[in-house]
Amino acid sequence: MTIAVNGRFLIDSFGGVRRFATELTEHLAHSRDDVVLLVPASADTSGIDGVRIETVGRSAGPVWEQLELPRWLRRHGSPVLLNLANIAPMSYRNQFTVLHDIAPTIRPQDFTVLFRVQWHLAVRFGMLRRGQRLVTVSHASQREIAERFRVSADSIDVVYEGADSLGSPEAGRPAADDSEIRFVAFGRHGAAKNTRAVIDALGHVDDDAPIVVEFVGRLDPDLEPYAAEKGIPPQRIRWRGPVSDSELAGVFADADGFVWPSFHEGFGLPPLEAQSYGAPVLASDIPINREILQDSALYFPAAEPAALGGLMMELVRDPARRADLRERSRRNAERFTWAATTTAWNALLDENRR
Repeated sequence: MTIAVNGRFLIDSFGGVRRFATELTEHLAHSRDDVVLLVPASADTSGIDGVRIETVGRSAGPVWEQLELPRWLRRHGSPVLLNLANIAPMSYRNQFTVLHDIAPTIRPQDFTVLFRVQWHLAVRFGMLRRGQRLVTVSHASQREIAERFRVSADSIDVVYEGADSLGSPEAGRPAADDSEIRFVAFGRHGAAKNTRAVIDALGHVDDDAPIVVEFVGRLDPDLEPYAAEKGIPPQRIRWRGPVSDSELAGVFADADGFVWPSFHEGFGLPPLEAQSYGAPVLASDIPINREILQDSALYFPAAEPAALGGLMMELVRDPARRADLRERSRRNAERFTWAATTTAWNALLDENRR
């Protein structure tokens, strides 16, 4: 049996979806010898390790995925196709598709019109037809997909993601400043990410509190002007921006808290990755966070920055609370490994073959 992986995620996916697709592809390829990653000619495969790769066709994007990819598959015996990044060919039947969430229906402003059209058509005709296998990454997403598209939740498989892929923190990083209580957050664009709530929360902490927030990742360019408009002292915020995996591991290991303020997520890998290095987590009180973080985090209403500010002050004042949350974080993160994710996926694939 050949397991073909749809490699479109290498040209137009980013963030958690791209990390998920890359990690699962590599782990499946390392666990079995029948995996091939099919990519368009423009794909950058430099970040893929230990996977057999084959270039298919001459185009890219929707044309490649909807026409050239299924044509190649049919010419090569119609193998199982894994679509790991929310989109699937509409005309191909022997496939598994991972639908991470229903974000295009919840926040359409974050997606192009072309993507939204293709997404809706792919779900209706490439994922929900009889004989297709639809997989998602959490029970919260399973319920949302079932309710949105009026299908049985039992028809949607759930396989959690792993959170142990960052590796060791970078060597030789500067020692953390013990005089600071440092919180880390992702500075992402998009209303659902609710990043501005972290800045707003700084307006609700004590003036003399030794709090610093470090924003990492691809930064929304509007955040720094927003912080200035809100009168947040510049020394309260560090705009670090993109970091390597080893750098991010170090950021998490040195953090006194990780803030995850999203209004909506399909899974939420960053808080689990932060927990794997012992970072206490402050998370918005939404169903997916309750599902994966359980009692290992402190929760605040996503629309109430003052509540987040109060939790930040709680961790400043109570070192014992921080220590307890560090231990809870590590225990919780141990439940989410790529080895477990790969085992579950191999079971689905082998079940499909019988």
